[in-house]
Amino acid sequence: MKIFLDIGAHIGETLHEVTKEKYAFDKIVCFEPSSFCLNQLKKFSSEDDRIVICEFGLSNRNQDVELFLPGTEAGSIYKGGDPSLSSPDIESESPIKEREIIKLRDAKEWFEKNTNADDYIVVKTNCEGSEVDILESLIDGKIMKNIYSFLITFDIRHYQEFQQREIEIRKRLKKEKLINHCFSDNVMIGTSHEKRIENWLTLFGIDSPSKDIDLLRKLHQNEFLKYSSKSGFFPRWEIRLKRLFNYEYFPKWVKSALRFLKRILGLSRER
Repeated sequence: MKIFLDIGAHIGETLHEVTKEKYAFDKIVCFEPSSFCLNQLKKFSSEDDRIVICEFGLSNRNQDVELFLPGTEAGSIYKGGDPSLSSPDIESESPIKEREIIKLRDAKEWFEKNTNADDYIVVKTNCEGSEVDILESLIDGKIMKNIYSFLITFDIRHYQEFQQREIEIRKRLKKEKLINHCFSDNVMIGTSHEKRIENWLTLFGIDSPSKDIDLLRKLHQNEFLKYSSKSGFFPRWEIRLKRLFNYEYFPKWVKSALRFLKRILGLSRER
């Protein structure tokens, strides 16, 4: 079975792309713990019976926790992040509150119960710090190797107290000799979220009619080797510089100029 897992589905921005016929996913599972996003997601599931909504987040443990800034792109179980350091929020139809109690489920346990080793699994994470907990669980459980392509967005770097965990996870992936992952800094390139998702999926042949995972891994071995080896050095330093110079308070024209400069230098995803 060809399965897409949208971990941190928010209000379904990624679904606009992955539901397209060319990807031929048999099942699309959305993980979204915030009740403020569910009405939007349910609109998608009511129109496409492949879509399953899980009203909880994945992590490395089973428990109820506080979610700060629920319903926004900055919604996280980690307190103290700076939303201005990431991309602009996409408005939700629901009113935004400061916090909400949500459910977390252990990623390893969920994969063991709901997937098989021979499934063709594609994973996208955008979960404001929880990606490190999820990866930790999947690596510990020896499940990470079963995934065809795993898109990692290291939002944990926005939380100064926990940013070292990105380095630790990168080291673990390297130690385990896993190359079936890539980073949003490097593959999410395009003028819109849909285009960025498309760029990632096509890079690794996920739009191919073939469902022979071993064959696809051989055909795209160079891409897997290239993109799994990226260090994330420049994106991490960009966050540090923004924090150092109080980027949140920069005038809009300065922010626009900096984004333009990044595009010229080839450091921007919006190209």
